[in-house]
Amino acid sequence: MDQAQRDRVMSRLRDGTAELLVATDVAARGLDVDTLTHVVNYDVPSAPESYVHRIGRVGRAGREGVAITLAEPREQRLLANIERLTRQPITVEKVPSVADLRAAQLEQTVGAIRESLGADDLEEYYPVLHALRGEADPRTVALAVIRLYHEAAGNTVDETEIPDFAQRAERPRFDRDDRSGKDKGAPRNKNEKSAFIYISLGRAAGIRPGDLVGCIANETDLVGREIGPIKITEKFSVVGVPERSITKVIEALKHTTIKGKKPTVRPYTE
Repeated sequence: MDQAQRDRVMSRLRDGTAELLVATDVAARGLDVDTLTHVVNYDVPSAPESYVHRIGRVGRAGREGVAITLAEPREQRLLANIERLTRQPITVEKVPSVADLRAAQLEQTVGAIRESLGADDLEEYYPVLHALRGEADPRTVALAVIRLYHEAAGNTVDETEIPDFAQRAERPRFDRDDRSGKDKGAPRNKNEKSAFIYISLGRAAGIRPGDLVGCIANETDLVGREIGPIKITEKFSVVGVPERSITKVIEALKHTTIKGKKPTVRPYTE
């Protein structure tokens, strides 16, 4: 969007004309809207600081808000990194089942019809009921009308159940009393050698250091401070990892994507 379009959108959001805004991380950093109540993260940001900026759009200046993050089981380490930075636990909730969704939607339909029962112009629609009287009894007509309204409101449910979350490994715990902000994971041996891996994605693919650190930490048991140094060129990246871990890091990255792209990964040689 150009600046004029952005201004119009923000004006609609502030005056309540728009109830939902989809924004990038860049846009989210600059939003300050008193009426925002929820932030929904479509993914878990690889950089914990990005998460803080995103959810900071609600709860500003003493206000309260709710942050909901959609996460895959393999993103547990990214959640743990955020917990360490914010000193706050993230509660993992179960995704609603198909039955849960259907029950909630039916309840919404009940509420809408209950409100309509109090309307003072219902008699205007009597000719419709009269026209259908010879084809079905009032109960069947009512059920057909409810079905029609329910579907018109968009209350359709995908029949595919999302599997229950099965925790692959216990998420690293953070120490609430630790104010240093440093990772409490196992320390890296100062005398341990680093090995370097080549990743076939660079600046042209939008790769940033946080993307590489987040991906490696998420797919392996390494923590952030064990990863680096990092060099990003236009076409590829080079990342340092503990020598003992290079094989498992390469194997892990071969089966994942970074910025939606599947990289070529191998030991780096000059």
